[in-house]
Amino acid sequence: MSNSRGPGWDAKAIAEIAKAKYGDYAALFEAHGWPERGPDMMRKVQTRVTETYGSVEAFVEHHRK
Repeated sequence: MSNSRGPGWDAKAIAEIAKAKYGDYAALFEAHGWPERGPDMMRKVQTRVTETYGSVEAFVEHHRK
């Protein structure tokens, strides 16, 4: 996973985790019970991650375990 904290690092980290740990965004959303599907997932993923984990950093840390 990328450790760079440049612009867009949070979106990149979420995308990497979604692919590596869940297979894709749809599976990430299904695993968490988030209702959005299709193009709505991309608009809501950072909001859902923050609501569920408190921050993108916490989401990354959780998935490092």
